[in-house]
Amino acid sequence: MSTEIINAIQHLNSILPLQAGLESLSNDDAALYCKILNSYVQTGGSLSRKDTATLVDNIDKSLANIEQQKLIVLDDSGEPIGAYPFTSGEREHKISINGIDAYCMCALDAIAVSPMFKLPVEINSRCRITGEPIHLLQQGERFTDGTLDAMFGIDWNAGSASACAADTLCTEMIFLANEDIAHNWQSESPDTREIFNLDSAQEFAAGFFAPLAEYCRQII
Repeated sequence: MSTEIINAIQHLNSILPLQAGLESLSNDDAALYCKILNSYVQTGGSLSRKDTATLVDNIDKSLANIEQQKLIVLDDSGEPIGAYPFTSGEREHKISINGIDAYCMCALDAIAVSPMFKLPVEINSRCRITGEPIHLLQQGERFTDGTLDAMFGIDWNAGSASACAADTLCTEMIFLANEDIAHNWQSESPDTREIFNLDSAQEFAAGFFAPLAEYCRQII
């Protein structure tokens, strides 16, 4: 793994320490997160509070604990509406897993799903700058077809450890149509914007997210 990828993973961990958060949870709360996460792969959406109420002794406390560790997003009524890397809301990053459609919070999240779950994934998104469609077929840790000249970009300036990443940094983790578009985008803020080709972005995504799925496989 290159120094660039290691630094990017460490930087993202400083803003969104998901692995540390998962490991800090009780076994029951960690298992609940994992079941919510797996629900997106199996159904395209989250388990509801009603679905999860029988899985733990105190559902309000458990969901609050998991949300505090930034692993899930709850709406105003306390319903789970996101579990990194997935969201229940429609975003520009749509994926298909064995015919099940789901949405991801950002471009990096979309790239992470296949290596996380070791399943073939189809990604449909768009270039944030030009609006051109981005279509990718992914098998584990490699892309097999699609818009293979697309790039991934992240504007680190949008990130804050005190804010919800789903509403801040995730909105600035994007696909870019090609290398020229990516370099032009980066040049507008070279101190805060970073770009990666698809292979590097996949390595970044897998390095950050795959440990969550591996941890889940060990406890449920």
